[in-house]
Amino acid sequence: MMVFRRATAVAVALVVSATFAVAQQAPKKDDKKRSKQEQAEIEQIVKLVDGVMAGQPAPTDITMSVEPFFMKSQEARTFVPFVLNLNNAPKTDAALYIRVVDPAAVPDPKAKKVTYPWDDIHFVPAAQVAGDSPKLNRVFMATAGTYDVYVAYKERIPEKAPKGTVAKMGVLKTQITVPDFYNAELNTSTILVADKVNMLTAPISPDEARERPFVFGAQELLPAPDMDFKKADELSIFFQVYNAGLDAAGKPDLTLEYEFHKTEAGAEKFFNKTNPQVVNASMLPPTFDPAKFPVPGGITVPLASFGEGQYRLAIKITDKAANKVFTRDVKFTVKG
Repeated sequence: MMVFRRATAVAVALVVSATFAVAQQAPKKDDKKRSKQEQAEIEQIVKLVDGVMAGQPAPTDITMSVEPFFMKSQEARTFVPFVLNLNNAPKTDAALYIRVVDPAAVPDPKAKKVTYPWDDIHFVPAAQVAGDSPKLNRVFMATAGTYDVYVAYKERIPEKAPKGTVAKMGVLKTQITVPDFYNAELNTSTILVADKVNMLTAPISPDEARERPFVFGAQELLPAPDMDFKKADELSIFFQVYNAGLDAAGKPDLTLEYEFHKTEAGAEKFFNKTNPQVVNASMLPPTFDPAKFPVPGGITVPLASFGEGQYRLAIKITDKAANKVFTRDVKFTVKG
């Protein structure tokens, strides 16, 4: 039985280099001073979502879908970076508004202004929506629970545009359930399958973090657009382990295992595995603080030896200190 030894070496290097990536900080929401035109556009797009919430039909010139990821933050809210897929968006500047609504919240009749768990505005330059299938990376924060998430996208009309020019727009309403990472139960972030890994030469600003939420320490991990890969590709996955038990030295003691299974004739068969990945006091820096630093995990595996077909990567996390086991699966397809 062949074992992916290269994958193990990459994984250990990843764990060591990512140790100092603290749990995600809350992004700084937009608070810039805006021009009169920008302020008017903000008011228009906010009213647009108000109308949809009140039962008005949502405009459908532009359609959208959201792929959320869930990660623990430095506060008692979950960091939710997401990929926004745009369809029929014009290749022009646009305004983007995100509102997260708790449907179970009871409005305060005395409040002068309605507040939401999250709402934020972005002005999107045309360069960010180039290409046939544009995607935007954005983020919101929320405590555990199920939310109605509204995303409004509106084309910006130049001040000197012909009179009567109508902006293309769209509003997405979707429901997102945010998991609870603060209940002391062994858990992981969403398993992020990376399409590309960018190494940063300098930290990004809090404002940049609103548009680049997949930056972790000195790495930016851009999610794969789908789970279809070629044999010439590599499968790179990254995640964080939360609420691990601690040994006598106050450090986690984890074993991370990665097994690949292939579907053949309608049934799964074991295909291959990597060497186990061990994370404990012997390989963690003395400064590792489990209250601040999530335990990172991940592998990078070349797919050259994978035949065409459907696969499942089974991830098993054994917490020796707490005597617990947690599993995750990643399903993907390899094509020629």
